Amino acid sequence: MRKWCLVGCVWILFVCILLGCGNTRKNLTRVDYKQIRANGTYSDIEMLTDKKKLENIERIFSKIKWEENVAVKRTRKEDIKATLFYEEEENMPERLCEYEIWFHNDINKAVLIGDNEEQSFAKLNKELSIELQKLLNVEK
Repeated sequence: MRKWCLVGCVWILFVCILLGCGNTRKNLTRVDYKQIRANGTYSDIEMLTDKKKLENIERIFSKIKWEENVAVKRTRKEDIKATLFYEEEENMPERLCEYEIWFHNDINKAVLIGDNEEQSFAKLNKELSIELQKLLNVEK
């Protein structure tokens, strides 16, 4: 009897851990971004909330291979400053992730610099760069 009670407690603990860890998935709820103009000033902030576009941006960002703790020399201002809003828990404040994005049309690639050490530098391949550029309505 004692053995079954112990097995039952371990089973309940296991199920609770599985259910608790399964709900920690981040959910992209919004993207705010502004573009650099030809005169060096920024456009007004645009807010992206379309569910399909957010899913595509989330898919693109999930494929990025980030390099940590990379110091990057900037030769020009970024094309886009973007803030991604993630809901991690219901009824809690969203977590913000800020990125600077450069689009290099001559080689059809994009460079991203994140605001934290784990996501400090990344390059996007041609297909993902073009897709992200279209999603953010980049004028180049």
